[in-house]
Amino acid sequence: MRDLLGLLGTPVAGESLILGGPSGSGKTEAALNVAMSIARDTTLRVMLCDLDVVKPYFRLRDMIRLLPIDVMGRVQVVGPEHRLLHADIPIFPSNLHALLADEKTIKVIDVGGDVAGIGAIAQFRETVLARPYRFYILINTCRPGMDNLPAMIRTFQDIVQGARLEVKGLISNTNLQDETRASDVQAGFDLVQKLGEATSLPVVAVLADQARRSALEPGLSPETRQLLAGISVFNRIFDSVSSQTEF
Repeated sequence: MRDLLGLLGTPVAGESLILGGPSGSGKTEAALNVAMSIARDTTLRVMLCDLDVVKPYFRLRDMIRLLPIDVMGRVQVVGPEHRLLHADIPIFPSNLHALLADEKTIKVIDVGGDVAGIGAIAQFRETVLARPYRFYILINTCRPGMDNLPAMIRTFQDIVQGARLEVKGLISNTNLQDETRASDVQAGFDLVQKLGEATSLPVVAVLADQARRSALEPGLSPETRQLLAGISVFNRIFDSVSSQTEF
């Protein structure tokens, strides 16, 4: 089983990998895992961009201290200035356009979950379009309102309209954290695949907690196993740490 970067394919210098989706879909987890893989497996420079202006369970700006030591020096984290780390307002570094335009650095971008949040990336649309980019939408069908195809299609359309960027593919991240069963992962993939058929997009990956993948894998179909990527789950670490940021 490959990791998520192995399924997506290593980006070229200057490319942006944009991860969006409804709240609770796992965008931040995916962004962290992709950035770590690039830093560990390539010599390319990596920029981890926190464009999440919605208040989700946790954000990249809260996860900075949790990156492994061997990765910290290779990943540049871009987000609000330190005194604004806890702000839930759309304040970005003044040089963000220039950072996103860097033709030597890979940008891994985490954008907010709702319609207003996804619009943050639209502010930088022209800058993103000037370089290669891939935009993936993550879906957790166990989240409220994401358990039926009509609702998923409406959410998908809202995200695309807000981002104003072409979507490359879908990532199925159906989970109930430690209560996740193989049947949950499989049912989630089946439903996301129907969304893919309705939108003419491929499902490029199915995510599972690396610690649980060996228990889940036997209960999955061959097609699902082929797309399965184990990821490190940071929110479990976050639960055990009282505060990751300081004013």
